[in-house]
Amino acid sequence: MKKDAKTFKEVAERCTRFSPSEECQCGAKNSTAADDVSCKNCKHYTPDKVCTLDLYEEIMQNHQL
Repeated sequence: MKKDAKTFKEVAERCTRFSPSEECQCGAKNSTAADDVSCKNCKHYTPDKVCTLDLYEEIMQNHQL
């Protein structure tokens, strides 16, 4: 399973539950419009490098990433 920066970005852009670890000042949530969209910047991604929602593999398979 690929886990490089490009793949983390592609998965996060397709994830309907992506939530920036730091909410922006405008109050927007679940926005993939920012430049730093990545699983690593999502509040559901733990320091142990695991998605707590367990969506990474599902998104990889569904979108053939």
